[in-house]
Amino acid sequence: MKSPADTDSFTSEDGRVEVVFDLEELSESQISLVMKAALACLDAEHDEGPDQITVMVTGDERIRYLNRDFKGEDEITDVLSFNVIDDAGDAADDNWLDLDDSADDRLGDIAISLPQAVRQAAENGKSPEHELAMLTIHGVLHLLGYDHAEPDEEKEMFGKTDVVLAKMFRD
Repeated sequence: MKSPADTDSFTSEDGRVEVVFDLEELSESQISLVMKAALACLDAEHDEGPDQITVMVTGDERIRYLNRDFKGEDEITDVLSFNVIDDAGDAADDNWLDLDDSADDRLGDIAISLPQAVRQAAENGKSPEHELAMLTIHGVLHLLGYDHAEPDEEKEMFGKTDVVLAKMFRD
């Protein structure tokens, strides 16, 4: 596993989204898809305030480490979101990428396990690209304050995900 300093990255033209990755098998089309999904979600759901995010596409080992160390769950997961500001309005202490989160325009970071996305796509009868875009949108929505702990929250969040996905794959 590469350290966060050993990652490659691409940044959107407007500077709002940076995609970092430590996987050699990540293709340019996958990087472009993640960037497009993050920007589409920000465009659809974000009106004001910080809007710069980093999306790390990684493997199972790193996502399990992040899930264990920052969320207390010692297991592989599909996507994690790390807000720069916590629910109380204070600086969050999940700065797992060692970024300068003091900047006023930083919203937060997302980590996605590409192998888990591929497995879930196969289980759900979806393409890996669809799953990767969906997980990116899901992560951005969490950064924007959406959750799915309660049935009404889940309906709203997954409804917003579906709308952004449909627009993305239609355009």
